[in-house]
Amino acid sequence: MAEFKNQWRGYNKQEVDLKIEDFNRTITNQQQQIEQLQSEIQSLQQTNTELTKQITIQEKTNEEIARLALKEASDLIEKAKRNANMILKESMEYVRGLSKDVDSIKQEALDFRANVVKLSEEMIETIDKSEIFSLIKEEQENKYDEGESS
Repeated sequence: MAEFKNQWRGYNKQEVDLKIEDFNRTITNQQQQIEQLQSEIQSLQQTNTELTKQITIQEKTNEEIARLALKEASDLIEKAKRNANMILKESMEYVRGLSKDVDSIKQEALDFRANVVKLSEEMIETIDKSEIFSLIKEEQENKYDEGESS
């Protein structure tokens, strides 16, 4: 609180006027500060509102990106499964075909062997029935008979 000197008929008018002017300047400065701070508060509130909106938009965008990424990943997995199943099916069909080919080759080998055996038997039979072999056989029998008689 300000103290004023007493004078005849009250306080010193000049001191009081100076003090009032000082108070007025202080009030004016504080009002300007209040207005400036209110303006700053308003600006900060607007900035806060904008940042909140941006964060909300970013969160929604991130959620949408994550959802789309999961969907795409799921689609890729399904496509990979379908491709894997198709490849597996084709491989199984190929293996079955190879198995049939192997079975066919085995049968051909057995048939070939049977034909070779048949041809060999026919050749032996032909040789056995040939004149030369009959003569050779007859000659051997004569030698055998001579060997027994001696």
